[in-house]
Amino acid sequence: MSSPIRLRAALYVCLGLSVLFSEQSYSEEIVKRSNLEIEVGLSTWISQGNTKWSHNASTLAPVLGNPTSELDYKDVWSNVVELRGQVSLRNGLFFRGQFGYGGIDDGELIDDDFLAGQNLISRTQSDIDGSNLWYLNADVGLKFLSFSDRRGSLKAFVGYQYWQETYEAKGIIQLVPPVGTVPTSGQTVITNEVQWNSIRLGLEGGYQITRRFSISGSAAFIPYTSLKNEDIHHLRIDLRQDPSFSMSGTGIGANFDVSISYMIVKQLFFDLGYRYWWLKVTDGDWNSHPVGGPTLSANLNEFQTIRQGVTLGLNYKF
Repeated sequence: MSSPIRLRAALYVCLGLSVLFSEQSYSEEIVKRSNLEIEVGLSTWISQGNTKWSHNASTLAPVLGNPTSELDYKDVWSNVVELRGQVSLRNGLFFRGQFGYGGIDDGELIDDDFLAGQNLISRTQSDIDGSNLWYLNADVGLKFLSFSDRRGSLKAFVGYQYWQETYEAKGIIQLVPPVGTVPTSGQTVITNEVQWNSIRLGLEGGYQITRRFSISGSAAFIPYTSLKNEDIHHLRIDLRQDPSFSMSGTGIGANFDVSISYMIVKQLFFDLGYRYWWLKVTDGDWNSHPVGGPTLSANLNEFQTIRQGVTLGLNYKF
């Protein structure tokens, strides 16, 4: 091949590459995809959780403290697998859903009981070793702002969230008074199931840093959530087992997500992020269900669930 021909071929290649990787070409690609974009993703949430509740039964018996009992399910680990999908329309409207499921890998329950004057009369420790969590999010939203360089946007959304965590606490170690290990090693002593139904109002945004790297984040306020919690104390023969205690209430919460995305190949992205979820009861009731007797009710002082951790996943857009 002669030199002029080689030079011409090299120029064509350079022009082709410049068009392929130019910002103008990238913007045109975004515009083209924006007619209708579908995203599907698979990710994991390496998460640590905590659920804590307490109640005040001193109105039923003045000898009892306020709080009367406090249960703290802490350091509850779960590697959640999440499937998600989103459809975005040309007018900026989008619909999406997320489903996550994970087994409970590890954790600890501290159970405290108090008499009047907050005299701690009992503290026990149990291992959380079993059961699961799962959640479902469904959102609808609208893109209301696009940056002039087409590198980013801001969106608002409203949605519904169902979130359930079930714990199995096994074995008892009596810490106060210092009795030691009660002969229940490996035996399930408490099963607790907490269910949250929530409404989410949120904002989210994203920005394309380079052709391959982008950053995004979302913040959702939960103005209303409802709680249903059922607790079975398997060793309490004075309490029913369907359940032993139940709690209900309403409250507030928040969800936060932030992530960095890297385009592996065209339309396939790897995401690395951090997620924090929090729900709290602001008005609730605690109920005890004794065997052969009427249900006893008292005020639920506190009930909250927190889960946070690192997220990793793959996202495909077509």
